[in-house]
Amino acid sequence: MPLVDTLVDIGPLEECLHQKVSALKISMDIRGGWGEDTVGEIEDLNRELESMRSNVNSLKETVTQAKRDLASAYALLKRLQELSCVALHMKENLPRHLPSAGASCHKGSKEKAASNNAERQEKASKTGCGKSKKIQTIQYISINEFESISKYIRGRLQYEQINNAINELNKAIETKYALMSRPRAKISEFDMRIVTSCRHHENKETKGLYFVVDSDIKRWSNMRLDTAGRTILTILRTLKRLREIRGPGNLIRYVAL
Repeated sequence: MPLVDTLVDIGPLEECLHQKVSALKISMDIRGGWGEDTVGEIEDLNRELESMRSNVNSLKETVTQAKRDLASAYALLKRLQELSCVALHMKENLPRHLPSAGASCHKGSKEKAASNNAERQEKASKTGCGKSKKIQTIQYISINEFESISKYIRGRLQYEQINNAINELNKAIETKYALMSRPRAKISEFDMRIVTSCRHHENKETKGLYFVVDSDIKRWSNMRLDTAGRTILTILRTLKRLREIRGPGNLIRYVAL
């Protein structure tokens, strides 16, 4: 049935017609209001929008990559901090005698250990009378040499203990021969008795050699001649750092090599 036949009031129809006419006018204004360059401007704007969208996407990728790089940098920073702590701990707990290193494990270590003795031996080479005379002392051992000793010989001894003992033995040797090289006029009666006792320990076999005996070690060092001390002397003899000259009786001379 037509809308006109069903209407009781013409108001709604008028309103509907006004809406349609208004919509048509707006459409005509839009269609007829475009200039010749409007389409080109819209296309330019569209291209700019696409370019902006592409730039935004590129920036998003850059930000994402930067976040990954930042996370990696934080991980590296944490690792560096850990290594720094380890290095600081190592610096604060360096052994008194550093293990030697070199291209050749055993040979390089031995040469390095020998070089650690050069300065000390040079200082010990001058006697009280002003003439240079090198005092033979015992060279420090290397890590490789320490590990080459059978465990049943070295027992629970540590690398540091052996080199500490070498320090004490060298101190005894240097003190003994520094005293023996002093002029008689500058030695007290007490020290002269010690020198005389040391002279009695010499014989043809010890000529030109530097050695100590048990009493020298006790007198001029802090090394204890207990079981561990005797084991260290055995190890040093095995490593050719010293040799023994025995007799008479129970006398043992420990000769520095």
